[in-house]
Amino acid sequence: MRRLEGRVAIVTGAAAGIGAAIARAFVAEGARVVVADRDLAAATRTAAAFGDAAFAFDVDVTQEAPVQALAQAARSRFGRIDILVNNAGIMRKAFVKDMTEALWDAVVDVNLKATFLCSKAVLPAMIEARRGRIINIASIAAKVGEPTASAYSAAKWGVLGFTRSLALEVAQHDILVNAICPGPIPTALGEQGWRDGAEVQGVPLDAVMARVNSRSPLGRLGTTEQVAKMAVFVASDDCDFTTGAAFNVDGGIVMG
Repeated sequence: MRRLEGRVAIVTGAAAGIGAAIARAFVAEGARVVVADRDLAAATRTAAAFGDAAFAFDVDVTQEAPVQALAQAARSRFGRIDILVNNAGIMRKAFVKDMTEALWDAVVDVNLKATFLCSKAVLPAMIEARRGRIINIASIAAKVGEPTASAYSAAKWGVLGFTRSLALEVAQHDILVNAICPGPIPTALGEQGWRDGAEVQGVPLDAVMARVNSRSPLGRLGTTEQVAKMAVFVASDDCDFTTGAAFNVDGGIVMG
């Protein structure tokens, strides 16, 4: 039997990259998925590949009303919400001395505030069902600092703190809340971060990539599919006695 048979999942930032890979893996395991993204055209293309098992939803995850509408749409179409994957994220690079308030707010809103808003929106359905899985896509940047990425690292640190606190709040309802911390993954977001980091630091992109490629003891970058496999495990009954954890998918860069 497929591990997510009959389950309903919302995946934010699911039009492409890690989010799309998670949505694809969930559908393959029997779930129905709401492909939520601000880029509706891309989300629609991603959802179309899954047939009746998915639909696209246009949402700004930094605003409460659209997020509440997302949860309502999932319940209206599929009748329930079993899994939430808070994957939507952005990365902007700047040294703190040069960083604008607007840049800081944008990064923190999408990466951290949205995790709160989306979790809040799905909790009534999960509490009613007395079961649920919330999976927050953090980053190894939540465990180690990175120059020019202070806003991103701070937001992802916040995601880990939120994960642990929420896990304690909802354990009585058999709702498990865990985080996944990917390492370097060559997605559009990751590649943008590497380019921006090179520009901000005034070094060639090759120099940045040499550092990125040398970080993992395994000597290679990760893939979106590897993160998706971890998400399937955390969402499934195979992971039924773990909450408040942060799983690294990083090739051994952070061991702890």
